[in-house]
Amino acid sequence: MRKLTVLPYFLPLFAFGQTWTTKADVPTSFSRHHPTTFTIDGVGYLMGGANSLDQSFRDFYSYDPSSDTWTKRSSFPGLSRGYSYAVNSETKGYVGFGLNFNPSMGTTTYLFDWWEYDPVTDSWTELAPFPGSARIHPAMVYLDGNIYMGCGGSSSGDLGDWWEYDIAADTWTSKADFPSDDRHHPFYFGIGDYVYVGMGHSGPDIFDDFYRYDPTTDSWTEMASLPAQGRVAGTQFSNDGKGYLLSGQGETHDNLPTGEFWEYDPLTDSWSELNAHPGGGRWAPGSFVIDGRVYLMCGMSNDGDEKDMMAAQISDFVNTPDLTLEPINIFPNPTVDCVQFTNVQANTSVSLYSLDGQLLINQSIEEGAYLNLAEYESGVYIARFNVNGKILEERIVLN
Repeated sequence: MRKLTVLPYFLPLFAFGQTWTTKADVPTSFSRHHPTTFTIDGVGYLMGGANSLDQSFRDFYSYDPSSDTWTKRSSFPGLSRGYSYAVNSETKGYVGFGLNFNPSMGTTTYLFDWWEYDPVTDSWTELAPFPGSARIHPAMVYLDGNIYMGCGGSSSGDLGDWWEYDIAADTWTSKADFPSDDRHHPFYFGIGDYVYVGMGHSGPDIFDDFYRYDPTTDSWTEMASLPAQGRVAGTQFSNDGKGYLLSGQGETHDNLPTGEFWEYDPLTDSWSELNAHPGGGRWAPGSFVIDGRVYLMCGMSNDGDEKDMMAAQISDFVNTPDLTLEPINIFPNPTVDCVQFTNVQANTSVSLYSLDGQLLINQSIEEGAYLNLAEYESGVYIARFNVNGKILEERIVLN
């Protein structure tokens, strides 16, 4: 038998050793909100956006974090745009939708075009246009060779449709609609095999609800709402199996008093508040993540449009070990059918999760208790122990 000692840590409290640092401004004469941003192979990219003068842009830049420098690249070949979004696969960037401002003509045009950027050749290719309504502020997530896009605002109102774009086939397919109110500017990210979408804005309503989309079943599940006021128009990303919301506006549609930072854990379907970025919240900033470091740039602060950038190492949000909590022992681990727990204190329960966040078991345990896993498939599972309100976590390998 192999014996494994579970190393404890305390989840509800956090030690914020994290600090935000100032980085190089975006090298443009125009500050902006709604830049489109993505990351490929350790390089950040920023394109377009708009400003408070109703000007939209198509300039394009890359950012090298090792030298903290921006490089101006050839402009995006499509129409200038704000309120657009971008995602990236492992090797390419994808940009589409948004609003083109033409101040000289006094017009605005909702867009439905779709483009691919290749960093190797530094070139853009126009792909199959979106077959549905042109829109601004959609949700957009890359997952396993496909891009999922939906919601947003159109010239006729807010939307709740949902689509899958197959990169290899260059085709769009309509999927199950978003299950709640139509909305624009939601928060969104991908974790594991799922897409997560929620919050956002429609008419006078700014939401705090949150949902998970399963591409394999084309179905939606309601998840835990954000335990704070509803919000809209911030930025979002995922990193190391968790999702993050950063900055934005609250239920009055004004910038939040602080640059709020929230972490979502899919294993427990729970939210934790992290250390806010300096200054107040921002409307429609951009962001990208490189090597576990989040970079936040541009957006509209209470002082107007911005072009600055700040960064923070996400891993600096470390959980503080509770050295007074005795470890729980699990054995055998790996196992073929069951595990036993020893050194269990009174008032202890265990929750077992699959790696995609599905809760499989939730029960009380005592000293010497067994957990039968024979009905589950081989793989890695997460065991979370609640010991009088303090949380321990460990992986169990089932062969």
